Amino acid sequence: MKSPPRLISLGEPNESDLASTLASIAIAMDVPSTIVTSSPGESFESFDHGVIDWKELMETAHWMVNDSSLVNLGQSPAMAWSASMTFAELEGCRNVMLVDMVDPPELMPKTWGLVIGKMRQIHVLFFTNEAIEFVTALERMDKENFLSEVREKTMVPIVCGITEEGRAASVSHAMGGFDVDIRSHRDGLVWLAGFLKSLPYSGTGIGGIREAASWQ
Repeated sequence: MKSPPRLISLGEPNESDLASTLASIAIAMDVPSTIVTSSPGESFESFDHGVIDWKELMETAHWMVNDSSLVNLGQSPAMAWSASMTFAELEGCRNVMLVDMVDPPELMPKTWGLVIGKMRQIHVLFFTNEAIEFVTALERMDKENFLSEVREKTMVPIVCGITEEGRAASVSHAMGGFDVDIRSHRDGLVWLAGFLKSLPYSGTGIGGIREAASWQ
């Protein structure tokens, strides 16, 4: 039996962000996961991100997970956010970007713009329903074909999101797109954690991606 892929997340100390939540879910699925954050008693907004040894952390990791909203929490989180993706690209670790709404919503265009600037480094791009609603309006895109349009414009290998009703995950890939019933899972992040756990070992092509997305 193959061991599950290791996962790294950059997150807030209180683990309230999506990347930290995903790592916690992955741990519950027996996926070795590390949440990188500030030291105890250190302000996350200004923590010493230069002490993070990304190279060592990524030595045996498969996924580097980031939450788009972290770029708005201070210069240090923003720089660590950017550095993690650059190191992941150099070390052969696949970048996963979770795009969610920010508070206040007025910061969303800036946040989305920063994500766009990192598209070349991203392997899996995941949208919450709220983010899909906002970015669809911002970019004046067709909501029904939003995920496939984003993939075609950005060339990110896998773009995915959860339908409004929360009943299915939609996945877009260069070789095709499909929906998967996820009602047996608690929510979209649970489905994503299982997808990332299964994807490295599910085989190549759209069949392998569909198999990983349909995990139980």
